[in-house]
Amino acid sequence: LDSADWAALGDVFTEDAVLEMDGLDHLVKGRDGQYRGRHAIINDFYRQTGAGLPHGAKPMFVTGHISTNMQIELEGDEATTLAYFFEIVANDRVLIGTYQHRFRREADRWRFRFLRISIRYRARLEATDVGGQSLNDILARPV
Repeated sequence: LDSADWAALGDVFTEDAVLEMDGLDHLVKGRDGQYRGRHAIINDFYRQTGAGLPHGAKPMFVTGHISTNMQIELEGDEATTLAYFFEIVANDRVLIGTYQHRFRREADRWRFRFLRISIRYRARLEATDVGGQSLNDILARPV
């Protein structure tokens, strides 16, 4: 997500996945609601929110996501989770909320069948961009 690799992001969703967004309209109008199917989730939500740029291009909002306090319930080939998130957006905004996931085990991996993103708090962050490398540049360097 943070590197704008839309193909890789799409691959974490099932074909029939549903993304439900709540609380983003204050930042990007018209983004709250449900997005049904992998294609709609990537092209109508993530690409539009990220300015519709191709892989590796700098999105409208530079973001960094942190998830914490994950609770997981596993039942056969399905799992549900609840996690808190903290997101820095455009170097000067903070969003805090919850992720609720329903995963389905498929032949090659676990994928999101349902994702609810609920923004509960937002704030301004006094920050100074110190430059540095982009996430794509960092990931391209061997470890």
